[in-house]
Formats: sequence, C-alpha cells, structure tokens
Amino acid sequence: MSGMVEEPVVDLTGRRARWTDGILVGLVAAVISTLILLLAGAVTGRGLHILANAGVTALPSIVRTEIGVSASLSYLLSHTLLYMLAGVVALALAGLVDRVPPLVTGVVLVIIIIEFGFLVLTTEGQVIGRVDQATWRSMLIAHAVGDIVLVLGIVRAHPSLRQALVRGYEW
Repeated sequence: MSGMVEEPVVDLTGRRARWTDGILVGLVAAVISTLILLLAGAVTGRGLHILANAGVTALPSIVRTEIGVSASLSYLLSHTLLYMLAGVVALALAGLVDRVPPLVTGVVLVIIIIEFGFLVLTTEGQVIGRVDQATWRSMLIAHAVGDIVLVLGIVRAHPSLRQALVRGYEW
C-alpha cells in the first residue's frame, strides 16, 4: 500500500435522469410536429383554425369532453402529453433492451401497432367527415415529422443506441 487515500469519483457532468430526457425529447418532437401543422395551416389558408380541426379527432375529443376545453387546446394537450409519454417509455424500453437484447423485436412490434392505430383513428375521422382531407393530410405529415424527431432524440439521448447505429453502418 502506498499510503495514498483514493478520492471518491464524483460525476460532475450533471447527467439528468432518463425520464427527464424522455420528457425533453417528447416535448421537442411535439413542438416541432405542432409547428409543422401550423405551417400547413398557414399554407392552406386556415391559420390557427387547423388546430381546432385536428382537435375533433378521437383522442382530443375525449380530452375536450373530460376537461371542457376548446378543440385546439385539447389537441395541443393530448398531442404534447402523448409525445412526452412516448419519449419516457421509449427511453425506458431502450434501457431494458440493453439488458435483454431480444426484446427489441417486441418493442419494434409495439411501435408499429401504435403507429398503425394512429393511422386508423385519423383515417376513420376523415372517412366519417369529422376531419377534412387537408387537415388529415397535414396531421399525417406533422405526425411523421414528429416521429422522426422523436426517434432522433431517443438515439441521441441513449448512448448504446447511438453506438449500435454507428456500428451498424460501419463498413
């Protein structure tokens, strides 16, 4: 023994908990998706009214009925909360997949089912006339952009996913 006392290692990086990363990633995806929807509203001449049109779809309608807020606000609330929940759950599942790699197949399957459910619900709203075609198309585009931002945020926030992605594309 050299007589030297070892100092404890202290993490000075200030790393946040995984759930806060998930909330942040989901919030960024929701904001960007909403901005894309608002941009579509401006391009189609609807302006902010496109949020009210999007607010009559299935989930925002439930929020509007339960809370008693406007269609626009119910859309913003449900949209933002679902993206934040998706970010938290995705990062938690990514951590679980680190420990049990075969679960990645199940995670991908669940994501496909959820996205298919969104497509079915929004298409149903468009078919029965609850949502007009321009709003429906704008919602699908905004949702796709939001999902891409969510996936990129998750890959950025989770180091092993980032490393696996880089390794997967090495020649």
